[in-house]
Amino acid sequence: MLRFILKRIAILPLLLLGIVTIAFVISRLLPANPIASLVGERNLNNPEIVAAAKARWGLDQDLFTQYLNYLGHLFQGDLGTSFSTKSSVTSDLLSRLPATMELTIVALLIGTLGGIALGVISASRKDRFADHLSRFFSLLGSSLPVFWTGLVFLFVFYAQLGVLPGPGRLSARIEPPANVTGFYTVDSLLAGNIPLFLDAVSHLILPAFILGWGLVGTISRLVRASMLDEMHADYVRTVRAKGLSDGFVMRHHVLRNSLTPVVTIVGFAFGALLTGAVLVEQIFSWNGIGSYAVGATRTLDYPAINGVTLVGGAIFLLASLATDIVYAVVDPRVRLA
Repeated sequence: MLRFILKRIAILPLLLLGIVTIAFVISRLLPANPIASLVGERNLNNPEIVAAAKARWGLDQDLFTQYLNYLGHLFQGDLGTSFSTKSSVTSDLLSRLPATMELTIVALLIGTLGGIALGVISASRKDRFADHLSRFFSLLGSSLPVFWTGLVFLFVFYAQLGVLPGPGRLSARIEPPANVTGFYTVDSLLAGNIPLFLDAVSHLILPAFILGWGLVGTISRLVRASMLDEMHADYVRTVRAKGLSDGFVMRHHVLRNSLTPVVTIVGFAFGALLTGAVLVEQIFSWNGIGSYAVGATRTLDYPAINGVTLVGGAIFLLASLATDIVYAVVDPRVRLA
């Protein structure tokens, strides 16, 4: 186990270097020019201003020189300065990452717990109405596009029914809590402000559900299939022959052994949800790294694009490593190579 962990940690820098290199090259090959966002449309015809902007941001150098300069700053922990915000990319990401992390964690909890619950219901009531209803709900979550469900749910539950708040992390005219973790729910509890906590939770419900609904479908189908296979295993027939109730067998034997494959899905889903929250953040005006990435792409903000890619890749790789370790712990039969 220790050898496996050290080996994976050792190759992480190489993988991150590959991710950064690919993102750097692709962003430079796009058929667009970031100068327009740097100097403005009115100054594009002024060669002096354009030349000064290129020299200021190093865009007058060849691609290979730009790449080496970027790596040199990166190895010093400097992700560069954003073209748009004119501030450090590191500070921009640190200020926005907690919002995305909070949304992703809640979405992961909804997707995992909801998927397990629906999977158990479907397996225990196979081919009955509850099974068909659970599978239909799961299929909807996996099939409907996020941008459509987000807009529809926002229109229905906020604009029409008014039972849930609209976009944003907090209601208008409400000041955020003192920044400790960056999670409004946690920081409001640390401050002892229960009304603020409830407001933050209410704003999380819609975007987190929309983001986690697809995961509900994936996990529920996996749990259902695994439980149906386990229910026909020899050890299950043995414990039933000993007189144990079906509920006890399902909870302590079938479900426990069926959850092992879920560990893999949850680990990779965390990285996927974190980096795939772009549309949800745009729809719900969530000030996270997803909306930051969209703004950077629109203006060809090279440092911001590379910074978001690096952070997303690092989180995904760490989630993959954690998943492999947990899977080996949960299932001793697994041998890590």
